[in-house]
Amino acid sequence: MKRNLLTYIILLMAIAGSSQNTLIPSVSNYHLTWTTINPAFSGFRDAISVSSLYRSALYGELGPQDMQLNMHTPLGNSKVAVGGIVSYNTTPYQNMVSVMTTYAYRIYLGSGRLSFGLSAGAYGVNSDMSGIPLRDPNDPAFPTEVYQRWFPNFGTGVLYYTDEFFVGLSVPELLSIPRENESIGTVNFEEYRVILTGAYLFDISRAFRLKPSVMVDYNQAYTSFKASMNVGLMDSRVFIGGAYDYPNFAIALLNFQVNPQWLVGYAYTFNTGPVSKALGGSHEIVLRWEFRPVIHTIPDDPFYF
Repeated sequence: MKRNLLTYIILLMAIAGSSQNTLIPSVSNYHLTWTTINPAFSGFRDAISVSSLYRSALYGELGPQDMQLNMHTPLGNSKVAVGGIVSYNTTPYQNMVSVMTTYAYRIYLGSGRLSFGLSAGAYGVNSDMSGIPLRDPNDPAFPTEVYQRWFPNFGTGVLYYTDEFFVGLSVPELLSIPRENESIGTVNFEEYRVILTGAYLFDISRAFRLKPSVMVDYNQAYTSFKASMNVGLMDSRVFIGGAYDYPNFAIALLNFQVNPQWLVGYAYTFNTGPVSKALGGSHEIVLRWEFRPVIHTIPDDPFYF
């Protein structure tokens, strides 16, 4: 009983501490939501692309649930692409929402494109930690007052991509999420998340493709990375794969291109760390709809990156 209570408190502290500092979710099927972490991905599908994501609680009933609506598109045949992202993150004691717009300016370079991206919008936080069981009721890390606040945020990134690979670097949150006694618009470089992404498509045949990818998420407090391998089958209509989210999670992936417009993605994440027996797995579902009326598509692979 004491061990379960200790695990409960440790997880709540981790959730409370991390969720106060970021609203960029560490989703499992990150291959389908690139613009969330780098606005330079806006328009990279060369289509009107709309996706919705739902992820169940990552730590069983204790952890955050994430919902997201993501849209981006090129503006005709110009070099400009725009988009929008609505994200919602909820735990038993805190709700966060963000509404962000994205902008990318893309130029042809060599056999691919170099894209510069910006994002801007607002975050909202509603937190009530008075119900968390604590050994020290006066612990300042868990204020008893209800905390509600709206504040602006911005992000930036750069991306180079071809029909075979991409590499990107971004800082998706330039302003810190203010705590109770902090002012809005604080810049704290120690909390900056610098995210490096990359992937390569091995086009062995139309019936068999390999797509490894990696995402490194760094700040001064911690460094994590995800590495995945997807196998494209049936003319890339089905991608089956797995990923490792260092240091504590393994992920099983399944993505199915139903038709040229619709894709359904599923991911199951389970904990491999020391508290794995006390935690359940997390389910994640992504629906993506795309429309290409006149826009030329660079790759013929419907899943691409």
